[in-house]
Amino acid sequence: MFFKKDKGLLKKYRKELVFLIILIIIGQVIFGIVSKNFTTPHWESRIYATTGVKHDTSDLHRLNEAAHYFGQTMIGWTKFPHFMSSLSELTDLPEDSSINAHMQERQNIIFTVYTPEPIAYEKLIDVKDYIQYKMDEYNSVNRTLFVLSSLDYEQVEVSKTYQFGAIVALLASLVIGLGVLFVRREFFV
Repeated sequence: MFFKKDKGLLKKYRKELVFLIILIIIGQVIFGIVSKNFTTPHWESRIYATTGVKHDTSDLHRLNEAAHYFGQTMIGWTKFPHFMSSLSELTDLPEDSSINAHMQERQNIIFTVYTPEPIAYEKLIDVKDYIQYKMDEYNSVNRTLFVLSSLDYEQVEVSKTYQFGAIVALLASLVIGLGVLFVRREFFV
């Protein structure tokens, strides 16, 4: 009796099931074609820094707050289109490199340089020197004394496996397919 109900369900939803299977196959074929771009490893080189202000006996709380807001300014610098081109020119980074920065904590900033291959430690120091150069430029114009301190460096290889990509493609195909079936059933039947 149970098997008869099962066969009835299969007959009733046969077109939908075939549609989902075809969509999953198409998704896997597309992923197979573009998987090289997805699974190619890249390198992330990070500079961990703390922003600070040189001071004598000023209000330490206000100085820390100023350093925090200046950190936001430095993050903004990395978003300017010319920042990366100037950085690449002066530090001789690989062609497909990019940089990003984000706050880790109140005054701590992580600068991340993305490259297709590992870079020498000296190039990471050059990146830090360029950021310090931009800070010195800012300091001279605005008569401030912001500095980078507590520096630490790290380089890691980041790669995604083929299996991870195939599962993502499978899930994306299922979500898209079920979404199409839902929209079709709710609005067009």
